[in-house]
Amino acid sequence: MIRKFLMTKADMKNVLGEEIRKYRDQSCYTQEYMASELGIGQSAYQKIESGVVNISMERLMKIAKILGKPIDVFTGSGERINDSSSNVKTINVSEREWSLTQKIILQQEKRIEELESKLQRRDDKIWELKQKLDLA
Repeated sequence: MIRKFLMTKADMKNVLGEEIRKYRDQSCYTQEYMASELGIGQSAYQKIESGVVNISMERLMKIAKILGKPIDVFTGSGERINDSSSNVKTINVSEREWSLTQKIILQQEKRIEELESKLQRRDDKIWELKQKLDLA
């Protein structure tokens, strides 16, 4: 099976903005919080929700992660949103490619968790050593 995502650029901006706003509201997050998590200003984030700017797939993936939603909820079911436009971008992904991508993402998430754990152990050790130095 081939997954297809067909949207015009204008449709993508509008749909993404509306969907992002909807899920942000459901999560009770402010625009300021989302902007902070993305490392951008609130006004730049507001432009994403209003559809004023194009959003990269990388940024969309970050937004999906922050909101705890699969990226599919933002990209649609693969149906063409606006048949009247000739400016359509098609992405074909085989089930095998999709599966491999998901596995890579899971591996990277596990690696991130491992590194965060190592950082926490390092921070705990530093704190412990500081405590010993203060007692000596």
